[in-house]
Amino acid sequence: MQIVQFKENQKEIWNKFITENDSGSFLQAWEWGEFQKNVGRKILRVGVINNDFRENNKETTSIKYRVSSDNLLAAALVIKYDLPFKQSYLYCPRGPVISQKFIKSKVQRSDIVDFLIEKIKKIGREEKTMFLKIDPPIEMNQKQGVPPPLGKARWDISKNFKKSSNEIQPRNTLILDLTKSEEELLKKMKPKTRYNIRLAERKGVKIINTEYRIPNTECFNNFWKLVEETSRRDKFASHNKNYYWKMLESLSKKHSSGNPPDPLFQRGNFQEKNNLCYLQAKLYLAEYKNKTIAANIVLSFGDFCVYLHGASSSEHRNVMAPYLLQWRQILDAKKTGCKSYDFWGIEESQKSVKSKVHKVKNSWSGITRFKKGFDREEKNYIGAYDLIFNWKKYYAYKVFRKIRNLF
Repeated sequence: MQIVQFKENQKEIWNKFITENDSGSFLQAWEWGEFQKNVGRKILRVGVINNDFRENNKETTSIKYRVSSDNLLAAALVIKYDLPFKQSYLYCPRGPVISQKFIKSKVQRSDIVDFLIEKIKKIGREEKTMFLKIDPPIEMNQKQGVPPPLGKARWDISKNFKKSSNEIQPRNTLILDLTKSEEELLKKMKPKTRYNIRLAERKGVKIINTEYRIPNTECFNNFWKLVEETSRRDKFASHNKNYYWKMLESLSKKHSSGNPPDPLFQRGNFQEKNNLCYLQAKLYLAEYKNKTIAANIVLSFGDFCVYLHGASSSEHRNVMAPYLLQWRQILDAKKTGCKSYDFWGIEESQKSVKSKVHKVKNSWSGITRFKKGFDREEKNYIGAYDLIFNWKKYYAYKVFRKIRNLF
């Protein structure tokens, strides 16, 4: 095995590998790394390749290792997060991603990840970071409420890692199967959800998809006003305005008004021309009487779509705009070839907290009821784990977080 760091001209190789091995890991997409750089964070793309794939380099009369999606064993987008007091940590969101082609080979999955983690650990110490945080795409054992055994989990997460009390990505979510027909999707909904969708249609709620004109200042400002209102009303902390703007700007450059995409190329699946796949952002708005009353940011990557951010107005709640908005997003994702739709975060269910996992009742209850109206098929991840490089600073950081959360 050999460690490689990816260069700018290897974007297609990277995205092809990620989508082929875990299309739900949009947080590992090449464009997500570019977005992180645009908000001021340092990133690193590291991979493990199989030494068996080599080619002659005639110019240097030597052997070099060929990097392709076919010989990659694992890949990890790692982001450096700055903390107060000039401290920092590394974060690998929904990663590392492990190749499924080599599961039955002599190379064990745990060996591949250990090899990759050792490289990241070395980089972390060179960067003087406190720890590495990961929340890998490993599902929780539903019956036992614990991580699955090594044979099913791809690698031994308990090795050298400490369970983190600070989750960044949602541990629990709902995944909608978009391979079902529109009629089947409607049938699986709760009756009240179907009724609210039809009600919004009768009331004249209009859905706007800004895909072809992002970034659009007017549409974005309407979205941001709703984010501020929703944050105050539901008492949750949102990202700053620049974060959302940079996300839409970074993940929709292929869709400027002067350069609209080929209709057959919107999804970016590998079966389409140029074999290119990219992470794409869309801003959806729901309007009623010429006023924006709900707005969502949706991302698509490979055959996977995720409802990432949403906001709504307290005004005109009786027209049920969020229901029609969500339904339009689902239908658009289905039409463009997506096979799965992730609602991105729900309150932890009783089924997934039978063991030591602590259930927290909070403002997620209403959001969870809304999302479960569309489907009730849950996916539960094992959550975040930390690999500590500096124990003294790590514990000081945990104390700082506890004190800050009191206020």
